[in-house]
Amino acid sequence: MTDLQLDLDPTLGKRAALEAALRDAIRNGRLVAGQRLPSSRTLASDLDMSRATAVAAYGQLVAEGFLLAEHGRSTTVADVPNPPPPAPMRHPFWTTPRFDFRPGEPATDSFPRRDWLRSVRHVLQDSPDDVFGYADPRGRPELRMALASQLGRSRSVLCSADSISVVGGFASAVSYLAEVLMKQGGSIAVEDPMLFLHRDLLELAGLKVVPIPVDGEGIIVDRLDGLDVGAVLVTPAHQHPVGATMSAERRSQLVAWARETDTWIIEDDYDGEFRYDRKPIGALQALAPDQVIYAGTASKTIAPALRLGWLVLPEGVRRAVQRQIHIRAGVSTVDQLALAHFIESGTYDRHVRAMRANYRDRRAEVVERLAAVAPWLEIVDHPAGLHLTARILDPAVDEDALVAAADEAGVGLVGLGICHIDPTTATHRGLMIGFGRPAQHNFAASVDALVEVLAAFR
Repeated sequence: MTDLQLDLDPTLGKRAALEAALRDAIRNGRLVAGQRLPSSRTLASDLDMSRATAVAAYGQLVAEGFLLAEHGRSTTVADVPNPPPPAPMRHPFWTTPRFDFRPGEPATDSFPRRDWLRSVRHVLQDSPDDVFGYADPRGRPELRMALASQLGRSRSVLCSADSISVVGGFASAVSYLAEVLMKQGGSIAVEDPMLFLHRDLLELAGLKVVPIPVDGEGIIVDRLDGLDVGAVLVTPAHQHPVGATMSAERRSQLVAWARETDTWIIEDDYDGEFRYDRKPIGALQALAPDQVIYAGTASKTIAPALRLGWLVLPEGVRRAVQRQIHIRAGVSTVDQLALAHFIESGTYDRHVRAMRANYRDRRAEVVERLAAVAPWLEIVDHPAGLHLTARILDPAVDEDALVAAADEAGVGLVGLGICHIDPTTATHRGLMIGFGRPAQHNFAASVDALVEVLAAFR
């Protein structure tokens, strides 16, 4: 046979390096099935190693099935099927497009660095030494008291410091709640469509997820009748992804159903602070503080990187949830105290007000520009949150093709389809346009790119 060129890894022993080089040559097709290999004596001479080393390497690869050897015949390459190259894995949040309108993230370039640094410096300079020990697993009392005041003032939440537990964002919160629900029945009703990440978390915990459709007033409560579930997860202030704000009638209906069936309501108030046509609507929790588990975070108001969230727990479920939290690692005490100072100093309210004005302007610009170039899109009239929902009116427009075309142009978009639990019964077609994500200096160019994609698609 012709010369066999092998590059031996100098970090391995000679035998291991020879085995690895031959395996690679077979796997990448340089050596094909049936091809004869040099004799062990010839190979050892060419590679400046002992014949015993070459014989041992051949023997190992024969045992593994890469080579074939029969007495009196040359060693040959076995017919080793090469698996096809993996298909490129695509996911709307695995890459960072140049013009990013994916939902779920605020304007991170607006993170209040100086104000946050001031709060951290205050903690490090003025806190007693015992702050740096192990903390109360419910969270620092300073933060829980600050949150109780702030949530009551801005979100109408009825709570005390004792009812609040600090967690590492809503993903952690929903995992804790899922573990408790697994011990109390094992099923949960959810809005359909919903954020796919939360659905995955619930299912990973072993819960049976029961989809309930939503319309322009929020979850259709009548569809809950007769269900045996331990809880229902809702986003009343700004439904994810269709954007609806749950109507007063639906809120009352949902609370009445929960009381009658003794079922927990989990309220994900993920961006309820941002309303652009009026004062933000208060939390559902205010109607039934004994029935609603309220969840909020700093991810949309300040930054996701802080990983700071909180649960307001009714007495009936508090102990069970806190037991799950207590056996996990807690949230950074320094960050908790910094947030407490951030709130108590009034900086949090000032920051939210400034960002609310910024997002109001961003949303208005996107709505105006899209209306001019894409009449086949209907902007859902729910002026709240950090994303707007645009429904596809033309049945000839394919949602996946539209998202793919945007991706090719460097514009990040997410369709509603990924949020449906059962795609075969999907009733909502369109886009979620996260106007909060683009950096301020790149916002105008991002909108231009978005408009160009939509104008050219049809």
